[in-house]
Amino acid sequence: MLVEDPMVKSRFSEEQIETMRQAVEDHRASKGSCPRNDYGLIVAEADRFIDPETIVRRTIQYGLANYPELDTEGHYRRMLRHLIDKYGPDGYLKIRIPDSPNVRRLARLRTIISSEETLRRLFDRILREETEG
Repeated sequence: MLVEDPMVKSRFSEEQIETMRQAVEDHRASKGSCPRNDYGLIVAEADRFIDPETIVRRTIQYGLANYPELDTEGHYRRMLRHLIDKYGPDGYLKIRIPDSPNVRRLARLRTIISSEETLRRLFDRILREETEG
């Protein structure tokens, strides 16, 4: 979409558009490799919204919308698997700017994930809010 946009084409050179295209492609956490340019690094870092409550809420919302057949325990297990796969110590989300505030936020999220009692309380509260209105 970016490279075909008439406004973008009218204001930026082909080289600049290519740099932007790479930045957009490279920002996804699931990509696995380091962004190809500094702009991709900046976009990737800026796109990391690491707030435990928001992340748990979005994960629950996705589960409710896409896996309506799951019971409460099924939703909890699916959420936990996703959190570990993405945000756990070996997860695919990487913070590539060492002094970013996201380093601290990710550490806080990992602490919550590693505490079954804390995570379960958060899950139960948010699931109740999402299902009871």
